[in-house]
Parts: sequence; structure tokens; C-alpha cells
Amino acid sequence: MSENQEIETNQGHDPMAVLPGQDGRKSEMVEPSTQNLNRVDESIDSQSYFLGEVPQANQVDPHAFLPLNSDRLIGSINVVEKLLYEVGVLIEDEVGAIQKHQKRITFWEDRIEKNRALVKQNEHKIKQNTTDALYDKKNRDYWLGRSEEVEIDYSHAEVAARTQDWAWLIKKYGLKNADGSPISEKSHCVEELCNGEIKNLSAEYLATGNKYENARKEKETESSRLVRENAKLHNSNDVLQGYISAVYTNDIEPLQDGILLLKEFGVKLKSLGQEDKATYGEMRAWAEPFLSDFIKMNSRVPQAIVTHFRKLSSIPLPPEFC
Repeated sequence: MSENQEIETNQGHDPMAVLPGQDGRKSEMVEPSTQNLNRVDESIDSQSYFLGEVPQANQVDPHAFLPLNSDRLIGSINVVEKLLYEVGVLIEDEVGAIQKHQKRITFWEDRIEKNRALVKQNEHKIKQNTTDALYDKKNRDYWLGRSEEVEIDYSHAEVAARTQDWAWLIKKYGLKNADGSPISEKSHCVEELCNGEIKNLSAEYLATGNKYENARKEKETESSRLVRENAKLHNSNDVLQGYISAVYTNDIEPLQDGILLLKEFGVKLKSLGQEDKATYGEMRAWAEPFLSDFIKMNSRVPQAIVTHFRKLSSIPLPPEFC
């Protein structure tokens, strides 16, 4: 056969075609049987469900890998000790967060105590001012009364215009001349001399009375200012107390609930650690209902702590928490 004939013969040949058998029939491709594999999968799933386990394909998170319920907690690796360590770290973190909030509260409490000390100091000053103002008022009334009395006595002596009355007025108030000598009741200008001295004496008494009146007004003004200052201090303390209550309610108490949850988990782990054959199934059987009841009783427990609890206790979680 020539080369040209061989080329013509091979042009219509498909190298991927199935060659006929010896009996002239084409060979058929045999599909691999998966029946045995399906049986194996079904037997594994049935066994898992029988043990109270959820097969990986049917878990909430298809990407999560969780130990089986039958897996031991204590084996080549002591899972209990590892979990206890992680629980301890979480508790320390929560305690640290509480301490940060406590520092804020301590600062506010110091402010409150300082404000209270100022309030007491102001109240003491107000009380003292009230007492002093009362004495100032009495002194004012006394000296103003003296000034008025001097004027009245002079008017009586002036109306009487008798030597005896002038002598009485001069001796009663110790009226003197400009050189310091006593005024003579027999002087022909006794009226003018007594009038000048009485005016001076009355003005002196009046000035003394006004001095006490001004002192009384200053004390009352100061007391009014201190009352307003105390009102501001009381309002400030009320606001700070509100801050403290809010931090306790919104921050510290939820963290304390979280610490309590972790401590309860730690107690359970220690109990499981005393059993050589403790399994994940036992831990889950306790953890999930306990967590449910705990959240009902302590609804403010932080979600982060709940998520950590679920992770540590190997409870299935949605993908976003894993």
C-alpha cells in the first residue's frame, strides 16, 4: 500500500471512537455503582442519630466542625483543662472591664463627696450668717434708737428752755465744748452748743446703726448666694448619681451576669474533669438548657459572653458567630 493510500484511509478515522469488539459489536461504558457508598453514608447518619449526634451535613453552620457527642473530653489532650483556662481568661477580661467602669464611678463618687463637703460648709456658713445677722439687726435697732432718742431728748430740753433741763441733757450725754470742757447750762448760747453736740452725737449713732445694717445685708446676700450654690451642688450630685446608676445598670451588672455564667460553666467543667469518661455529649446536654434558663433569668447578659459560652461548650452556632 502506498503512502497516499494510507493517508486517505486515516482521514475518516476518529481516534476517540470506540473500537468494535471481536464479535463486531461496540463496547458499552459501565457506570460505577454508588449504591454501596449510599449505604455507608446512611449507616453513618443512622449511627450518629442513634448516638444523639447531628451529622456535619445537617448542622446549623455547614462550615463548622464540632466534636461528636461520643468524643471524650479527656484523652490525649485534656480538653477540660484547656476550657478552664479559656474560661479563666474570659473572666479576667470581664473583671478588667468592670474595673475600668469602677474607676469612672470612683471619680464621680469623689466629686459627690467633695460637693457634699462644700454643701455642709456652706450650710454652716449660712447658719452662722443667720445668727450674726440677727445680732446685727439688734445692734442696728439699738443704735438707730439711740440716735432717735438723742433727738427727742434735745427737743424736750429745747421746748422747756430751762436751765435744769439743759443741765440734765448735758450730763446725760456728756456734751462738751470744742476745747473738751463741759458745756455750761448757764451759758447764754447753751441751746446752740447743745444743738451742735446733739447733732454730732445723733449722726454718730446713726452711722453706727447703718454700719450694722450694711453688715446684716451683706450676710443675707452671702447666704442667698450660698443657697444657690448648694442648689447647683445638689443638682450636680443628682446628675452624677444618675451616671453611676446608669453605669451599674447598663455596664457593670450585665458584666457581672456574664462572669456568673462563666463561673457556673467552670464549676461544671471541674465536675466533668473528675470523670475520665466524660464526653462532649454530657457537656452539651448540660450547657444548652442551662444557658437557656440563665438567659431567661438574666436577660442583660452580654451577647459576646453568650457566644463565648456556646463556643466553649461546643454548641452549634450560626456562621456569623463562628
